[in-house]
Amino acid sequence: MVFRKSTISPIYSIVVGIVLSSLTGCGAGGEGGPAVSTSSTPTGATASLAWDPVQDPTVTAYYVHYGKQSSGQSGACSYQENQSVNIPNATITGLDPNTQYFFAVSAYNGLHGPCSNEVTTVTPPAQT
Repeated sequence: MVFRKSTISPIYSIVVGIVLSSLTGCGAGGEGGPAVSTSSTPTGATASLAWDPVQDPTVTAYYVHYGKQSSGQSGACSYQENQSVNIPNATITGLDPNTQYFFAVSAYNGLHGPCSNEVTTVTPPAQT
């Protein structure tokens, strides 16, 4: 019996991602970030955000990134929390009253796009 060493040529695949348009410069808020408004209830605060949609038909969702700390870097999405939405607006509930929050938005089409410019707001005091 004769054994031959088989030579298997590797198969390479190339994944081509669609580059997402950045939200920077096309948000509805100041300098390309989302517009944000806040309200309070007896149990906490709420932030409502709206932004201009990315003009890319492959975008399937947006991520609202937020937290009590700034990401510290333009375009970075490193925040404490995030929420996925399918439309270019979101309502974030359960926020602490009278607290500064930072927000940014990114588009998603199977790949995460860069974050928009960051916006910040202070939530109102709790209602009594």
